[in-house]
Amino acid sequence: MASPENAALDNFTRLEPDALARTVDAHRQFLIRAPGGQRALLGFHDLSECDFSRGNLSEADFSGAKLHRTRFREARLQMAVMFAADLRMADLNGADLTRADLRGACFRGAQLNKAILCGADFREAVLARRDKRYALFATSSGEALTDFSAAQARGADFSDARMNAAVMVRADLTDATLRGANLKGADLRNANLSGAVLEAADLSGSNFCGATLQGAVLSGANLKGADFNGADISDAVLDPGMLGAAALRSAIKTEYSATSDEILTKALQLHAVWVDSAGARGTRASLTRVDLSGRKLDGAKLAMAVLKGAKLSGANLTGAILAMSNLEIADLGNATLIEADLRGASLRRAHLSGANLSNAKLGVLREVGEGRRNFASNFERARFSRANLKGADFSGANLTGADFTEANLTGADLRSTILDDANFTGADLQGARLDDASMQGTKGLPARMVTEGLVIAQ
Repeated sequence: MASPENAALDNFTRLEPDALARTVDAHRQFLIRAPGGQRALLGFHDLSECDFSRGNLSEADFSGAKLHRTRFREARLQMAVMFAADLRMADLNGADLTRADLRGACFRGAQLNKAILCGADFREAVLARRDKRYALFATSSGEALTDFSAAQARGADFSDARMNAAVMVRADLTDATLRGANLKGADLRNANLSGAVLEAADLSGSNFCGATLQGAVLSGANLKGADFNGADISDAVLDPGMLGAAALRSAIKTEYSATSDEILTKALQLHAVWVDSAGARGTRASLTRVDLSGRKLDGAKLAMAVLKGAKLSGANLTGAILAMSNLEIADLGNATLIEADLRGASLRRAHLSGANLSNAKLGVLREVGEGRRNFASNFERARFSRANLKGADFSGANLTGADFTEANLTGADLRSTILDDANFTGADLQGARLDDASMQGTKGLPARMVTEGLVIAQ
C-alpha cells in the first residue's frame, strides 16, 4: 500500500477547460501587468494532451506537472519553470524556452525541433514533494537528472544552456546549436549530432560513445576527460592538434590527403587547361578532402573544381575564381576570400566561421553556356559566425539555415535570397539589403523594419 506521501505525489490537479482558459487569460494579463492579472501556477497539475500552441506562458510555473503529449508548438515559454515536470512525448516544436528552468524534467520522446533553449537550465534537480500550498520541499530521495533520451531537437538552439550531467542518450540533435553550452558529465551515447555546433562548449567528462558528429563544429570545445569511443567525427571542424587529443583517439575520423606545392601547382595548371578547353584537354581539379590549410592560393583559377570536404582553414584565396565549384562541407574557417568569385558554387554545410569574404561575389552566375542558364550559389546550412561579409553580394543565393551569428554584414546584398531558418543573432546588418528575401523562421533580425529598405524584418 502506498504511503500517504507517495499517494500525494500521485494526485495531480486536473482543471476543467473553462478554468484552465481563465488561468491562461489571467496569466496573459499578468505578463502585461494589467489589473486582475495573475501568474499561472500550474505546479503538480495534470495537463496531459492540453494544447497551449502559440500561447504566451512565459514565467508560468509548471513545477512537477504532468505534461504527457501536451502541445506547446511555437509557444512562448521564456523563463517558465518546468522543474521536475514530466514532458514525455510533448510537442515543443518551435517553442521559445529561453532561460527556462528545466532542472530534472523528463523529455523522453519529446519533439523540440527548431526550439530556442538559449540559457535554459537542464541541470540535475533535488526531487520534490508538495504540500497543500503546492510549495516544494527537498526529500531524501536524492537528485533527479534531466532526461532528454530519444528526444528530437533538430535545429534547436541550446546556446549557453546549462546541461551538466543531462541524460541525452539517442537524442536527435542534428544541426542543433550548442555554442557555449555546459555539457560537463552529460550522457550522449548514440546521440545524433550531425552538423551540430559545439563551439566553445564544455564537454569535459561527457560520454559520446557511439554518437554521430559528422560535420559537427568542435572548435574551442573542452574535451578533457570526455569519451568519444566509437563516435563518428568525420568531416568535423576541429582545432589544430585536437585529433591527437586522448578523448578522440578511438573516434572515427576523416583522413585528409596531403599534397606538395609542386603537385598542387601542376593540378592547378591542368585544371586551367581543362576550363579553357571546355573539358577537351587537361584535367579537372579533384581535391576532395585534401589538406590545403594555410596555403597561398590568391588569384587561383578553380572554377568548377571539386573541393568537397577539403581543409582550407586559414588559406589565402583572395580574388580566387571558384565559380561553380564544389566546396560542400569544406573547412574554410578563418580563410581569406576577399573579392573571391563563388557565384554558382555549392558550399552546403561549409564552415566559414571567422573567414573574410568582404566584397566577394556569392550570388547567381548568370547566362552560362549555350543555354544561357543561371546558377544560384548554395550555402544551405553554411556557417558564417563572426565572418567578415562586408559588401558581399549574396543576391539570389540559397542560404537556408545558414548561421550568421555575430557576422559583419554591413552593406551586404541579400536581395532575393532564401533565408528560411537562418540565424542572424548578434550580426551587424547596417546598410544590408534584404528586399524580396524569403525569411520564414529566420532568427535574430531586427524587430522592426529599418527605413529606406536597408533591412527588412518580419
